[in-house]
Amino acid sequence: APGTMSGSGPEAPQPSDAAEVQLQEAEQDWAAAKAFYDNLVSKRPRPVNSPLTKTIVIKKRGTFHLFVDFRIFNLQALEHVNARLLELYPDDEERFDIVLMTNNHAQVGVRLINSINHYGLTIERFCMTGGKSPVGYLTAYLTNLYLSADSEKVQEAIEAGIASATMFTANKDVAYSDTQLRVAFDGDAVLFSDESEQIVKEQGLDRFFEHEQLNENKPLAQGPLKGFLEDLGKLQKKFYAKNERLNCPIRTFLVTARSAASSGARVLKTLRSWGLEIDEALFLAGAPKGPILVKIRPHIFFDDQMFHIEGAQKLGTIAAHVPYGIAQKYHKSA
Repeated sequence: APGTMSGSGPEAPQPSDAAEVQLQEAEQDWAAAKAFYDNLVSKRPRPVNSPLTKTIVIKKRGTFHLFVDFRIFNLQALEHVNARLLELYPDDEERFDIVLMTNNHAQVGVRLINSINHYGLTIERFCMTGGKSPVGYLTAYLTNLYLSADSEKVQEAIEAGIASATMFTANKDVAYSDTQLRVAFDGDAVLFSDESEQIVKEQGLDRFFEHEQLNENKPLAQGPLKGFLEDLGKLQKKFYAKNERLNCPIRTFLVTARSAASSGARVLKTLRSWGLEIDEALFLAGAPKGPILVKIRPHIFFDDQMFHIEGAQKLGTIAAHVPYGIAQKYHKSA
């Protein structure tokens, strides 16, 4: 009939078919772009996209004094660990990654990049939140440790179950090793829960000693930074597997106010029950921690009590306050 057309040509795709084709094309484009990026040859190390990566997020507050902020966790030592791991395990992605977070707007990004390049630092991941809290992004980044000068954001992250600490720079310049990462931890309310510290605060030392001896073979519950010690231990074992125990570029320290004879056994047995090793354990029996830390020269020292943080600061140790446990109640009421 006039005005009609017939033939065997292809039918026009339906709307649902068109959307599916568009999705397939987008996936192909993404796969091609990723393959191109993965195959690029560069002498500059690139961030690793792997759940095995140990991600340390450093939150910067303000736009000045950048080097002071970056210095809070010695990046040269971290990069040395990564270089050694890459040398021993060229096909393995289990190493450190640094993410710089700031609640500044993206417009300050160029200034941050210039500062990072000026100091020769390898930080490729940025998160600039434009005034919003960055804490919501920590899970997405698979964060193993969150460091910030903002105590409120650190508290928020601790409550979300992320290992976190508020950073305090040292009052003196101290030379740190660039070839061995040294990390020092307090025990109670840092690696372990604050169970025993509650007894000290509320019932006194004698009751605490009695409690620890009665429960010597009962492991302490884990504290907020147990997972980070575990991460360091996993990396150490990779060096041990290559007969590099004596030359391991990671060293861990327990620096606790506990006394060894009366309350030290439970701590060591707890670590053993977790399958974790600590390279050096120092039981100070209430003595100040600052002078010991001067000898250790850790790149960072974690403690839950501000007077230990302040003592470490005065003698040149970069310290990190872990806002967890009963000590925070006494700190706020002081």
